[in-house]
This record gives sequence, C-alpha cells and structure tokens, in this order.
Amino acid sequence: MRFKLQREAERFSYAPEIKVVGESDRIVRTEYSSFETFPDTALHARLASAFQALMDASLAELADYPFSIPLQFNSRVLQRYELGQLGITPHRDSLRAINLVCIFNISGHAEFCLCRDRNGTDPIQIDTTPGTVIFMKAPGFLGSQERPFHYVTHIRSTRYSFGLRQKGEG
Repeated sequence: MRFKLQREAERFSYAPEIKVVGESDRIVRTEYSSFETFPDTALHARLASAFQALMDASLAELADYPFSIPLQFNSRVLQRYELGQLGITPHRDSLRAINLVCIFNISGHAEFCLCRDRNGTDPIQIDTTPGTVIFMKAPGFLGSQERPFHYVTHIRSTRYSFGLRQKGEG
C-alpha cells in the first residue's frame, strides 16, 4: 500500500511553500511543496478515512477520553521535500491544530526532529523510516495546551509525508 501511496503522490501537482514567516526571533523558513485537494477516490483520502475509523475504534476502548472535543481529522496535506531543499526550520503547528497531529512517512529520507525552542535546542531525532507514523500532541490532548517545536532538515532523497490534523475554530 505504501508504494501505491507514493506513486499516487508522485502524480499530484504541488504548490511551492518557499517563504519566510514571522519576524525578529520568531522567523520560520520553509522550502518544500504541498498538495491538499484530494479527490474522494484518492488513496490518501481513503487512508485518512481508514485511519480515522481505526482511531475512533481505539479511542472508544479507553476508560478516559484523552481529547477535549472528539477527534476528527479535517485537514489533510501531502508534503514533498526534494533533495537539496531546506525543509522547514524549527516551528510549532498552527494554534488552530488541536488534539493530535499525525504524519505518515510515505517515502524518502530526511531528518525530523523535536526540539525545545525555535533555535532547535536539544534536538531529538524521530524515526522517519518510510512506513512510520509520527504522533504529536496538540492543544486539547490530555488537557494540555502544548504545541511541540519540530523541524525537517537534511533531505537526502525526495520525501513524501502525509499529515492529518484537526483544525479547530479560530
């Protein structure tokens, strides 16, 4: 299935995300491409639906629900990082991302690190072997408001990742 997802990802048309956001000591630099308009028949759309169903079933078995409001992934984005691109410097996901962020590593090799701050202090490299999924908490997870700093760098081959997020109001 992962190879089919990669082949499908290779066929989409991506928008470049080459920009500088923020100011002063809050600058984030990005250099990658993204795609968000999945047809309902796309494998990535079907993966999102199947993963939502799996999460719903697993969460239903818990004695205490971990989220402030029901988990509902309503944002999907496919990101393409190409050899030689910057990636994205240390940042936190938008304040609108709530509950949980899931990043499926479809293919390619790059470093994904969690860190303490926007300077990349105390980086912890996370396994991004193709086929892995990274889970990051977002505001609403166990009553926390935490948004972990993270970044993608050292792109060694074209990397496709598929992110699922729940966007809240605001």
